[in-house]
Amino acid sequence: MKRASWVGLLALGAALAITAASRAAATQPDARFDRGIAVTAMAWAAVEPDAKAFTFPPFVGPSYALRPDELQALRRTGFDFVRLAVDPGPFLQFHGTRRAAVDRMLAERVQLILASGLGVIVDFHPSDMHPDYTAQALTAGLQTPLFESYLQLLCDTAALLGQLHSKRVALELMNEPPIAPGLWQPMLEAAYAAARAGSSDLPLILEGGDEASAAALMKMKTTPFVADPAVRFALHYYDPYQFTHQGAAWNAARYLADVPYPARVRPLDDSLTASAAMIAASILSAPERSLAYKDAQTRLEVYRAAGFDAGTIAKAFARIADWARSQGIPPDRIMLGEFGARQTALQLAGARARERTQWFHDVSRAAEANGFGWAVWAYRSAGGFGLARSDSDDDIQPDIAEALRLKSGAGK
Repeated sequence: MKRASWVGLLALGAALAITAASRAAATQPDARFDRGIAVTAMAWAAVEPDAKAFTFPPFVGPSYALRPDELQALRRTGFDFVRLAVDPGPFLQFHGTRRAAVDRMLAERVQLILASGLGVIVDFHPSDMHPDYTAQALTAGLQTPLFESYLQLLCDTAALLGQLHSKRVALELMNEPPIAPGLWQPMLEAAYAAARAGSSDLPLILEGGDEASAAALMKMKTTPFVADPAVRFALHYYDPYQFTHQGAAWNAARYLADVPYPARVRPLDDSLTASAAMIAASILSAPERSLAYKDAQTRLEVYRAAGFDAGTIAKAFARIADWARSQGIPPDRIMLGEFGARQTALQLAGARARERTQWFHDVSRAAEANGFGWAVWAYRSAGGFGLARSDSDDDIQPDIAEALRLKSGAGK
C-alpha cells in the first residue's frame, strides 16, 4: 500500500476511534494509573555476538524475570500499576513464527501483571542494544521504512492489547522521543492514528519530544488528541540532573559527586571535594582531569546559585497544570510517566540518604497536588536507579516507600 493511502486510512480510523472511545467512556469506568513503578523485564533485548540480530527467544534469563510473587509484593506495597518497558527492536526485526512468539510473550506478561491485581502500561522503550533500532533510528523521519514498520507495530500491538478487553491496560507510543517537538509532532500524530487503527478505545500514553521533557509536552499541539478520553499526556522529570544523575557515566553529571538536595542544604565545598576526588581516581589524563574539574565546578555553582528546592519543583508542576487547563485537559489525564534519582554509595544511610528521600517526597507530592498520576523509575537495577532493597529482595527501600506514601515491608 502506498504511503498516502496508509496515512489516509489512519486518519479516518483515528477520527472514528475518537467517537467510539467517547461512547465507551460513557459506559465503562475510567482506567486509573495513579501510582506506578517501571519494570524492565522486556527492555534492553540481548543481541548475538555479531550485533546483527537479536537473540531468539528474546527476554530470557534472570535479568528478564517477572515473577508473580514480586508483582504481588508491589501490589501490597501500594502500587496500582506497572509500567512495563518493552524493547521494540525484536518486534521489528523478527517475522513470521518468531514475531508471533514475541507477541505471545508480551501478551502473557501483561496477563501475568493483570492477574496480580495491577494495571499495566506497555511502554515501547527503544534501546541502544542494536544500532538499527535505537530511538534515533526510529525517529529519523516520518517517511522512513523503519518508522513505517513502527507504525504497523503500534497498530498490531494495540489490537493485541485490545483483545484483552481490560481498561487496566494502556499502550505508551514511544518512550522519550529524542527529537525536537516540531519534528516529533507529525510522527506522534501518525503513531496515534496507527494505534487507533488497531484499537478504538485502548488507553494511550503520549509524550512530547526532547526526551519527554515538560517543556516539550507544553509545546505539543493537542488538538488531534484532546477529544479522545482514552488519551493521557505524559512527561518525565529528573531535575535537577546534577543531583539525580550524579556520577552517571552517560550523563552531563558524570563528574559530580556528593551533590546535595536541596541545593543549599550543605556547603558547596562538600561536592567540590568529592567531585575532585572522583576525577583524580579516574583513568582520565592530566589535561582531561583539569577540564573535568572545571566542568564539574561550573555545573555545581550553577546548581547552587539556582537554589533548587521543593519550591522549584512545585512551580514546575504548577506550570504544567496551567498548560493543561489552557488545553482543556483534566488533571487526571496528565501523567508523570517517569522520575527517579540514582543512588550513590554515600546515599546508603544517614543525611545523604535523607536528601534522596526528600527529593522523591517533593516530586511525588508536587504531582499529586496537581492531580497527576505518577510512575517511578525503576524497580530493579537500571543503572543505579533501582528501588528494590536488593536483587534478591522484593521490597522497595523503606525510606523511599515512606516518601511515596506506600507501605514499607509489605512484600513480606
